[in-house]
Amino acid sequence: MTTLGANVSPVPESVAHSETLEDYILTCDYNLPPAYRAAQTPQLGDSYPGDDNLEAQTAPWGYIVVETGAATSRRSPDQGAYLTGVKYAKVKTPYDSGIEDLRETYRKPETGRLGRRMGTRIFLAADNDAETIAAASLTEGTPMTTAGPWSAALLRTNAIERRWRVGLAKITTVYDSRAPIGELIVINKGILEADASTVMMWNNEVVPDTTRRIGEIYFDADDDNVPKCWIKVKGNNGWPLVRANFRIHALLDSSNLIAAIPLVGAVNSNPCPRIPGGDVGKLWCNAFRMRQRKWGTGRLYDVVIGLAYDPDGWDAQNLAQLHEFDPREAPAKTAAGVATDEMVKRGSWVPVSTATTKMPISGNTASFALFDGYLS
Repeated sequence: MTTLGANVSPVPESVAHSETLEDYILTCDYNLPPAYRAAQTPQLGDSYPGDDNLEAQTAPWGYIVVETGAATSRRSPDQGAYLTGVKYAKVKTPYDSGIEDLRETYRKPETGRLGRRMGTRIFLAADNDAETIAAASLTEGTPMTTAGPWSAALLRTNAIERRWRVGLAKITTVYDSRAPIGELIVINKGILEADASTVMMWNNEVVPDTTRRIGEIYFDADDDNVPKCWIKVKGNNGWPLVRANFRIHALLDSSNLIAAIPLVGAVNSNPCPRIPGGDVGKLWCNAFRMRQRKWGTGRLYDVVIGLAYDPDGWDAQNLAQLHEFDPREAPAKTAAGVATDEMVKRGSWVPVSTATTKMPISGNTASFALFDGYLS
């Protein structure tokens, strides 16, 4: 606050209070000595003397000078004296911004066609801190509200007006649910699409009354390990198999992107109720595409997550074991431990000594709750 000159004093009976929709107003006249200096009178941005008694904060949030002028008093006992008229204003802040050192003075929610949500909010900040606060607390993609319909309206632009008043800056923010490019997608949320088809799997039918599949070569242990194979002699040698592919289109921030990438290649270990047929073991994350948003300062990514669906469960019936071809099994021996030629059998495929049974897919399973949550 400016230090008043020795002979510059307020005129008590001149103090008047009023208000507008935006401000509380206080006006006051000050006596001026014949040889006053402008620096000894209240200046723009100065706080009102005794501001604490008015239940207000100090500048810039309390009553501050927004207008000054000079006149000659026509009132006693100061008739004929030189006066300076001063107008103080204290901004009303009807909304709680929830952000430290940022006061919200205006809010205008709007609606549009097809569920579009828009809006404008105006904040005030200390002039020197406006850019810092806007960069930290009013980043692109911030929802207009934390809940309700306007939570889908994301912040698109900031307009910072420095020296809106001396010591105060005005920040006008514009929100819109329509993204600069693409369709409406809320951060860390997405939409689901799918396609399904029936394909013919060749040489994969199981012959009735046996576990052998058509086209599968095997060695008959009951017939001297002679190689055998079932061959279809009529028909198309195939059977129908339904395959479906789901795709989740989502807009992810950096932390969600990092959490989603390790799930590529895994089969779901938990139910995914928001994905049709998403029971345990039936969804395989076999595709992942990502592109960073062209516009915006935030790290936002357009992501497509591919999920292959198998109604029978991925690898539920498929197992593989490492075998090697042994041209001659260990020969049978006589009681004396001597092998005879007629007791030597033909060679066969046998498991290697350290073989373990594995699924053709890696067998990696993981919770897909993150994917399911994008569709909530």
